[in-house]
Amino acid sequence: MKLFINTGGKGERLYPLTLEIPKPMVKICSKPILHHLIDWAKINSIEEVVLMNGYKAEKIMEYFGDGSQFGIKITHSTEPYPLGSGGPIKYAKKHIDRRFAYIPGDLICDADLKKMENFHDSKNSQITVLVHKSSHPHDSDILEIEKDFRVKKFVSKHEDHSGCGNLSNAGLCIIEPEILDVMEEEVFNFENYLFPKIIKKNLRFFAYLTDEFIIDIGTMERLRFCEEYLRSRTHFQD
Repeated sequence: MKLFINTGGKGERLYPLTLEIPKPMVKICSKPILHHLIDWAKINSIEEVVLMNGYKAEKIMEYFGDGSQFGIKITHSTEPYPLGSGGPIKYAKKHIDRRFAYIPGDLICDADLKKMENFHDSKNSQITVLVHKSSHPHDSDILEIEKDFRVKKFVSKHEDHSGCGNLSNAGLCIIEPEILDVMEEEVFNFENYLFPKIIKKNLRFFAYLTDEFIIDIGTMERLRFCEEYLRSRTHFQD
């Protein structure tokens, strides 16, 4: 699989760290968040990454180049203006020729991508999203699922969550190319456009439940939490 990473975030809640750089370039343990994701991709046998750049794209392109110095092929796709969380995938569709993985560029992730892909295959899924149990489902976007883990409803954090469970979308997806046919808009998000549309069309949409570490760096508090996590692992200790 190729891995598509959405790297267009401004990271306004991380100001002043993001005044001069895009959110995925904020450093944790002396390396940008995005560098950690590239390392994770290599560990998971990904051979090509497509970086879907936006805000201050030149900073990412200067740092990563074609990926040769990182031991992985890197292709850049720079959106002409903000396209949301899903729009950059449609914009980069010329790079999609088979199944691919997608992840936002502001995550620290330790998930085993092969295990997730095996689950995806076992369900003959067209799109699989990684979910985890949220400790605060009342203010999270929740996926309501069937017993076989098929997603039957997407519940926005602004809607009533009664009886919907606590499984929150963590951001990592495995997607088959036919899902591109559902992406009819140019600017759109996964949560309020793509997911509901996939469910309405009764496509094979499954949730992969895991307790593996995956968290977005949305706030300074989460940034510090991730830094502690990384330093607790042997290869990040001083």
